[in-house]
Amino acid sequence: MSWTDLRNRSRERSKEAGFTLIEVLAAIVILSIVSLVLTSYFTHALSYSKSNQSKTVMVNLARNALFYMEKQDFEELEIFLRGRPATGSQPEIIGHPAIQAASCVPLTQTTADCSAYSTAVSDVTTLAKVLNPTINNINYHIDIEYQSSLHTGMINSSDSIEKATAEYLLPVRIRVRDSNQGTTNAKETIVEGYITDEQIR
Repeated sequence: MSWTDLRNRSRERSKEAGFTLIEVLAAIVILSIVSLVLTSYFTHALSYSKSNQSKTVMVNLARNALFYMEKQDFEELEIFLRGRPATGSQPEIIGHPAIQAASCVPLTQTTADCSAYSTAVSDVTTLAKVLNPTINNINYHIDIEYQSSLHTGMINSSDSIEKATAEYLLPVRIRVRDSNQGTTNAKETIVEGYITDEQIR
């Protein structure tokens, strides 16, 4: 084998020895674009998952408040929310449209400032904890609003079944807010339901 043959073979090998700089740069650009798309996808998926988790907690807190209110004396709660016209020796009682977390604050583990709701609820300390729970280090505030117009519509309904059941139901809207209220990160969930009389449970 001559010297020229060896030189030609080494040139052929050097042409096939690796990637060019342009090929490497193109591969890096393509990988960067793909990784950016995947990163943004996972970031959005994570924030969506966190939002769903927060909404689930709020819905469960609203249901918990509704269950707690159902354990109370229905007649006392109805008088408190709807009010009562004056009859005979009984004076008129003006109804309260809502039971609000801001008006029922726990002071200690065993006391609470909920005197406004003492006629409607048997244990105001527990009510304060139900309306102002702390879950995962986030404070929530729960308001229970009586839906007067819906209830009036049920009472005056032409449907006999709806009219008959209206006296055993109190339609309420439960509003759950987190402690970030007033900021852009504030979250709120509304759940509607009925407080039912023990007679139809």
